[in-house]
Amino acid sequence: MIKSNWQKILIIAVLLAGGFWLVSQTPSLEENILQINDHGLQVDVVRETRDMVKGLSGRKSLCSDCGLLFVYPDYQIRTFWMKGMNFPLDIVWLKDEIIVGFEENMQPFDSSRKISTMVSGEQINLVLELNAGWIKKNKVKIGDKVLGLDL
Repeated sequence: MIKSNWQKILIIAVLLAGGFWLVSQTPSLEENILQINDHGLQVDVVRETRDMVKGLSGRKSLCSDCGLLFVYPDYQIRTFWMKGMNFPLDIVWLKDEIIVGFEENMQPFDSSRKISTMVSGEQINLVLELNAGWIKKNKVKIGDKVLGLDL
């Protein structure tokens, strides 16, 4: 009987450990609605390093008025690249709620080309990834304010 109890305990421990591992691998995304120049955006918000590393890589697409907002705990020069992406992006660099720069129509990483990186140019605490063309379509410019940020 002791052997079977130990086996049960071992099985329960393995199942619990597996469950904790799955939870730790699940992205901890928040959702938020932002506004830039009277144009609404539905964004997923990432704050955890593991979610930031993944970003939008692996996704097949993004709805037309959707994005991913990276929220950092500090202000630093940020560098992004397009590894694992399946579609082009616009990238918006933000210092608090103010747009301080952006990159338009960044193409997915292609192993036949040199790796392209985008650098924020100044210390920032937020990065917004959007479908390519969103910046131009909505006449976004440096100095515009992003409303609805829940920092």
